[in-house]
Amino acid sequence: MTTAAHERGALRDAYLEALLGRRTADARDVADAALAAGMTVAEVYLEVLAPALHDVGHRWAMGDLNVAEEHYATALTQGLLDQLAPRMRVPPTGGRLAIVTSTPGELHALGARMAGDFLEADGWEVLQLGASTPAEDLVELAGREAPDVVALSTSTARSLPAVSDVLRRLRALEPRPLVAVGGQFWTAETSRTARDLGADIVATDPRMLVAALRERIPARE
Repeated sequence: MTTAAHERGALRDAYLEALLGRRTADARDVADAALAAGMTVAEVYLEVLAPALHDVGHRWAMGDLNVAEEHYATALTQGLLDQLAPRMRVPPTGGRLAIVTSTPGELHALGARMAGDFLEADGWEVLQLGASTPAEDLVELAGREAPDVVALSTSTARSLPAVSDVLRRLRALEPRPLVAVGGQFWTAETSRTARDLGADIVATDPRMLVAALRERIPARE
């Protein structure tokens, strides 16, 4: 069974309305309804939860929501991810390791969390670091663990200086990991900046990241 585009849009809108109205049970019911309608967990992530959170973030940036209201929406969605992620997670295969985190100073971590969940669904071993990992600590961990890829999520332009710094530090590692960047800040217009700073992959959503890494780092036998 497939879910028509208009029905997916209605579910996304219903989830957003539940977040804005602080109706926790209704928000959870929307996620259940999406699955019952035939959406995969990955589709619920990217077509219901993520767009609604983007709208919440925009409203917060415009001053229409306060910090407490934004934190409520984020925390509720985080709880749903905790429930949904095991449904698509598979045991690690192929010996591939990823470190996934928000860029230093970046307090929004749900984008990184979603990226890590998609990588786990593709058989990666993933070290999820959450929000605002200091550059020196991230690089120290990467030096010890020697991951195949470090994936960084950036939501706002104010994090750009930190992106430049951490990419410079990661490039100096030996062996050097592949570096992928994603998040709301990276668009068709800004992706060239990421590559100029040393990013190997710019992914606008987790599916693109998984596809790009399959080409660059196939599973080992």
